[in-house]
Amino acid sequence: MLRVDSVSKAYAGEPVLIDISFTLAPGARVGLVGPNGSGKSTLLRLIAGDLSPDSGTIWIDPHSEAGYLPQYPVDELRLSVRQSLRRAAGRLGELGAKLDALESRLADSPAGQVESLLDEYAAVQDEFERRGGYALESRMETVLSGLAVDVDLETPISALSGGTKTKLSLARLLLSEANLLLLDEPTNYLDLPALLWLERFVTESDRSYIIVSHDRHFLDATIGSVLELDPTHHTLREWPGTYSDYTAARESERRKQVEAYRDQELAIARIEEDIRRTKEQARRTERGTSNDVLRRYAKKVARKAVVRERRLQREMDRGEQIEKPLPGWGLHLVDLNRDPIGDNRLVVEANDVRAGYGGQEVLHGVSFTLRGRDRVALLGENGSGKTTLLRCITGDMPYTGSVKMGPSIRAGVLSQEQGDLPPSSTVLDVFRSRTEMREDEARTYLHKFLISGDEALKLISALSYGQRAKLALAMLVLCGANFLILDEPTSHMDLPALEAIEEALAAFTGPVLVVSHDRAFLESAGMNRVLLLDHGELTEVDVMSV
Repeated sequence: MLRVDSVSKAYAGEPVLIDISFTLAPGARVGLVGPNGSGKSTLLRLIAGDLSPDSGTIWIDPHSEAGYLPQYPVDELRLSVRQSLRRAAGRLGELGAKLDALESRLADSPAGQVESLLDEYAAVQDEFERRGGYALESRMETVLSGLAVDVDLETPISALSGGTKTKLSLARLLLSEANLLLLDEPTNYLDLPALLWLERFVTESDRSYIIVSHDRHFLDATIGSVLELDPTHHTLREWPGTYSDYTAARESERRKQVEAYRDQELAIARIEEDIRRTKEQARRTERGTSNDVLRRYAKKVARKAVVRERRLQREMDRGEQIEKPLPGWGLHLVDLNRDPIGDNRLVVEANDVRAGYGGQEVLHGVSFTLRGRDRVALLGENGSGKTTLLRCITGDMPYTGSVKMGPSIRAGVLSQEQGDLPPSSTVLDVFRSRTEMREDEARTYLHKFLISGDEALKLISALSYGQRAKLALAMLVLCGANFLILDEPTSHMDLPALEAIEEALAAFTGPVLVVSHDRAFLESAGMNRVLLLDHGELTEVDVMSV
């Protein structure tokens, strides 16, 4: 169905992809992984035809069509939801729109034109019916319901929220006639029920998929192989199996490489030491004797040592030696543990909290208590009031009832969008405005949070959501927080950064309150309590039931 052959792509002379090749069979589902900046979206856009490769070819079966879900879709603001979905349905949508137009013309046409319009209407209706057009409205409702898009079909797209627009773009793609679907972070903005519905849709589909996602459970449930992009060499490697199979195989290979590299370095050191000793012994022999035979022998031994030294150098120059394994980066949250909180110390106590927007109550008398040992997952469908509750705790919105923060508790908040960062400032300027660090100290500190090199000099407006989240996390640690409030911390994060955050959270000993639909993240972060918000009411549920 798809063949990518020796494709390369560069921007402003900087390579992004070099000699990429792979094939995709009909019905195959693969995950495309790699850190931010490794070229995942570039590769998807090349396959979709939005970009042209600098070299190489991309072949798609003439009977196939690729559909692309970009991470940041372009809105069709002037259309209604129904019109947008119909347009996505291709020829079938065109026929539906044509029938609507003909019906309007029939209602307004003089009697003399009705017969010809009826003939045209009948022909269009026949094709519409043969293509399954009368099931289209039902399919539209099924997909919208599955993705939890609760809007009237006549609503203009311009009136939708950013998250709803993203879900609508996904719905459009699922309704399209494309049989090769390119999904770039399709799980963003999906709550757990919608995410599970999408899993079922993909696994039960006979179409082919290339999926970029930070949700490892979703990848494990949907894919049969992994394409890994290497950001250092700009190459691609294929791994069989699920995402978990890939990570296990990659870690096993990394361990073997570390061991092989260590053995190689020990062997090189032994050879170099042997050469050094041989040359030194030959020099001592030559200097310490007047016997011509012994002196000639010493020179011969010295020449052999030089030959061995040159041979070793040639082998190293040819690159035949095992490459040194690159050290993995890790986010550093250990500084947060400098003021530990006792297990039973009060962190937050909320009583009868009520809040809402525009006269519409969202939280209906919410009460709960968090203590020092608690690592709490706050779950609920989109719109249930999770972010509203977090904003009440942090004092960022009005409410009735009471929220009491324990003495000496310093909350560090990581919001979804980091919209309070000044867009025209650089990363370094924003960070240094919160600290007295010198520039070199600040850059070293930011490096701990996976912000390195020229990334520190980028404008905030040029950062991806994932990069903004890393900056926000760095500033969260800087403020000396001993209680973490994290609102969808995994959204827009690449998998390496996500795994680093999980490792750092596991080392953090303080209380955590996190909103997330990422099941793997919640498991790894060691949540010991689960609070469920449902239609503004809060209940505690068993951790094992989630």
